Amino acid sequence: MLDAQKYAELKSTGVLPSPKGAALKIIELCQRSNASLPEIIHVIQADPGLTGRILKMANAPVFARARPAVSLSPDVLMSIGTQSLRQVVLAFSVVSANRDGHCRGFDYTGFWSQSVAMGVSAQLLGAAMRVAPPVEMFTCGLLAQVGQLALSAIHPEQYSALLARVGHPSANALANLEEETFGLTHTQVAAAMMADWGIPKLFTDAVLFHEVPETSNFPEDTRSARLVWCLHLAKRMAESCFMEDTARVAQQLSMQPIAQKLGIAPETLLTIGDQMLSEWKAWSALLEIEAHDVTAFNALALDEVNLLEAEASPSAGPLPHEAIPVLVVDDDPAVLLMLKKLLANAGHQVYTARNGAEALRMALEVQPRILMTDWAMPEMSGLQLIKALRETDLGRGMYVIVLTALGENEDLVQAFDVGADDFIVKPIDPVVLKARLKAGLRVVGVQQDIEKEREALRRVAADLSIAHQHARENSMTDSLTGLHNRRYAMERLAQEWAATERSHQPLSIMALDIDHFKQINDTYGHDAGDVVLRHLAELLREFSRTPDVSCRVGGEEFIIMAPGTTLEGAMHYAERIRAGVQAHAIDISGTRLHLTVSIGVTQKSSGVANLDQLLKQADDALYRAKHAGRNQIVAAALA
Repeated sequence: MLDAQKYAELKSTGVLPSPKGAALKIIELCQRSNASLPEIIHVIQADPGLTGRILKMANAPVFARARPAVSLSPDVLMSIGTQSLRQVVLAFSVVSANRDGHCRGFDYTGFWSQSVAMGVSAQLLGAAMRVAPPVEMFTCGLLAQVGQLALSAIHPEQYSALLARVGHPSANALANLEEETFGLTHTQVAAAMMADWGIPKLFTDAVLFHEVPETSNFPEDTRSARLVWCLHLAKRMAESCFMEDTARVAQQLSMQPIAQKLGIAPETLLTIGDQMLSEWKAWSALLEIEAHDVTAFNALALDEVNLLEAEASPSAGPLPHEAIPVLVVDDDPAVLLMLKKLLANAGHQVYTARNGAEALRMALEVQPRILMTDWAMPEMSGLQLIKALRETDLGRGMYVIVLTALGENEDLVQAFDVGADDFIVKPIDPVVLKARLKAGLRVVGVQQDIEKEREALRRVAADLSIAHQHARENSMTDSLTGLHNRRYAMERLAQEWAATERSHQPLSIMALDIDHFKQINDTYGHDAGDVVLRHLAELLREFSRTPDVSCRVGGEEFIIMAPGTTLEGAMHYAERIRAGVQAHAIDISGTRLHLTVSIGVTQKSSGVANLDQLLKQADDALYRAKHAGRNQIVAAALA
């Protein structure tokens, strides 16, 4: 999960996807304990489109209503639940407000189409597992990838280049490039955004880990672990809607062991898949999102060998991510079937393609560790495929075996020149295949060990980075009050000054001093003085608005930054602080002590050349407030 400061920086860009319009009013009502259901219904009905979507949700198959709901009523909302309603309204608003953007390489239509498919998949799978309320599962699935949308909005040019570089937005490849480019990933951003929107931690954790669920470290059979794997399975099911049928067969086979681990039988998974396709079409029409025709899950041509292998794999123990993924490419169906059977019987996860062009797309998608490709094929030959893959980061790490009827040395040299690691001459001898494959597995094993060592080093570096961040935070924090200290204040003021230079937005600051603080220390002791300082810090936190920053810069002296605030607004703000401090008495050694503060206020103006002058104006105004009798606010004269 992103730390609060990093997320605040993202949020400060002002372009993160967020709910708007009537949705905000509904979300606010759902959070109020005294809001009535008729009141919520009244606000919803002001938006006919939203009304239709909520009725669609209420009539979802998972609710198994005796009669469909035709209008909103308290009973309908009670069946959904106000918190679930709040979440789904938020999701619908984010969809409606972010149908396009400025990132040229981002497929907004495809993104939302797949997100809707994932939301429906999560809802149906969650209902079958009874892991979470259906509406919350729908919302979780729908918003699970919203971090991609956020990064494309914050960094449109960079993210477009990143998508072009990754070729196909597979989870691992995309996340690795995001980490390399931005220092964070789309799942981290999505989880932070959903947490900010008030979605429970159970679901934000699922979003954070769903693309690589084995990294969550949640104990098996816990609700958290099952929810992560459920969302992972929903993502795979949604992705399958955007694959060719050949790839869908392999994807479906890889889904079955996960489903059985979660208590979902293969035939039930197929039924859920076809229900998902129907609901996906209906939801897409309601949300005005494109949804293309997809072959039904039950109608996919799964050959008998593959089905038997898929059914047997769960009893053998390992999940799909532990098997070696192998991509076999040949335009001869008989060769494909034979190799698939031999490799599957050896315990590998096998994908197939019938030409180089299809294999190239699939390789970028399924990321095989071993590629076995025929030489001569239509559209793209095996050598063209190898050359194209070796030009990508993913392809450079594959172990490539060429299948060929050509046995001349010149041909083999040509194959090795473009990047082949080994070859097998047709007709294929199973004994030779096993031997060649064993050699390839040794190389792959060494590569995996190296990758694990690199990952361990990356984690150590991440831990050191976190420790460094904690040390930096401590160096920027006043240990007595918990407020930011002088060092932070000076750095942040410089940042705010630079921001206002670019945006031409107002910036006001206040210099605040506790009146008669020395007398408090002399009369009651320094421990009492510390209590007073902590008391004031709590009041400043209470009175502060979201963008404001309060810092203790010395003794009883404080600075408050108010970005985006004019001098007039800052004066009102300062008066609220002054009056609030005076109204909140503090008990010191049995004595009720009423504190007062003096405040000098100024605003950055054209006559202020630099930050030092701005601070001096605030200090001078504070000095005048002190000499005018204290417990006062004085504004600096703007040049």
